[in-house]
Amino acid sequence: MHLTFASALDAPLQANVLVAMCDCSRFMQSTKGRSSAELFADLNDFYVLIEDTIGAAGGHVVKFMGDAALVIFPEELADQGIMALLDLKARVDRWMQDRPIGQSLHVNVHFGEVMLGRMGRSGSLDVIGETVAIAATLGSRSFGLSQQAFRCLTPEHRKLFHKFTPPVMYLPNGE
Repeated sequence: MHLTFASALDAPLQANVLVAMCDCSRFMQSTKGRSSAELFADLNDFYVLIEDTIGAAGGHVVKFMGDAALVIFPEELADQGIMALLDLKARVDRWMQDRPIGQSLHVNVHFGEVMLGRMGRSGSLDVIGETVAIAATLGSRSFGLSQQAFRCLTPEHRKLFHKFTPPVMYLPNGE
């Protein structure tokens, strides 16, 4: 776990982080007629795929909510985090081709100030703030970056995206 996130487990702190909301498109439709055991197995595999991809890039999965995940990266790994999220989308989209769990992964990414710390009785790390709300409401049906997230990219990686308005978002070239 990154030092910023580990420190937040000791005491709540403010930090600038990259926040991503990831969820499966058409998940609800894909659950019809499937047993809870089948859904559990598929979602468990989905969770492991996300944890492995995000963790390898220095990020942290804050929580899963059914077919969705809330992911954070520390400020200094924001560019690397965006690249890992692009990779995650490609991996999950390929993975879904063989499983009736959804159609594709939606990823919405924003960068900004949040509060990090333990929340509730379980004491697990959580992230709170307007940055989270913005990431959750960007509305891309594929992969979308806010302007603030786009600015975290290196010049080389910025070439992978184009501007989309309104609202201003950056999408991978070809979409």
